[in-house]
Amino acid sequence: MFTAYHAIMFAILLIGGAGVILQASSGDKSLANNPIPVKATESKFDLNTY
Repeated sequence: MFTAYHAIMFAILLIGGAGVILQASSGDKSLANNPIPVKATESKFDLNTY
């Protein structure tokens, strides 16, 4: 049974989830603006030797 309680909780979750997504996708701490540096090292492991 879908009650008013369920409608209110669903609305809160929907608005809260949208807010988290919008906050994560914009701002100075976004991964698109600050890419994580990856250190490329020379690997001595070669699959052709096995």
